[in-house]
Amino acid sequence: MFIKELWTYSKKITLAFILFIILWSYLNYKQGAVAAPMYVYGMYAGKFFVSDTQRVIQLYANNKIIDLTKYSIIDRDLMQTSLQYYVAQKPVNEATFLTMKRILDHAYIGHLMLKEKYTNNISDKEFTRWYIQLVERIVGYHVVSLVAYEQKYLWKKDRLVPVSPPLKITSLVTN
Repeated sequence: MFIKELWTYSKKITLAFILFIILWSYLNYKQGAVAAPMYVYGMYAGKFFVSDTQRVIQLYANNKIIDLTKYSIIDRDLMQTSLQYYVAQKPVNEATFLTMKRILDHAYIGHLMLKEKYTNNISDKEFTRWYIQLVERIVGYHVVSLVAYEQKYLWKKDRLVPVSPPLKITSLVTN
């Protein structure tokens, strides 16, 4: 058995290992928080239902649509998820902090959390400047104006069908 072998090798390391297992178990028991390096399958995957609404971002650089299918999946992912995460991060910052604080308060270590570590204070203009540089690097030409629209779709008869009008993403501020 591993613990017996570890005990013969070093009693201190064995006790630290057992203490780690106890602490990890305690955190999982109290709130279901998963402590690294033991991960739960549900953290990374879930069922995908065809009836789930899909959010699609359409980018227009210099008044022309960017055909994302022309770029690698990594570049497409960078252009889409960077913008999606930036738009979503404002309401998520506070919720993440409060959720983690509540969980860690049960383990009596919540007071060690700093709100600044869970808050992204970047402005829309700073993000836009960075995002335009990212898009320019990927598309290979100078971008003067960049506009993004988000639209919701559903799968119907093996294709995506729009279920909402396109909404301009207003946190992207360009001329």
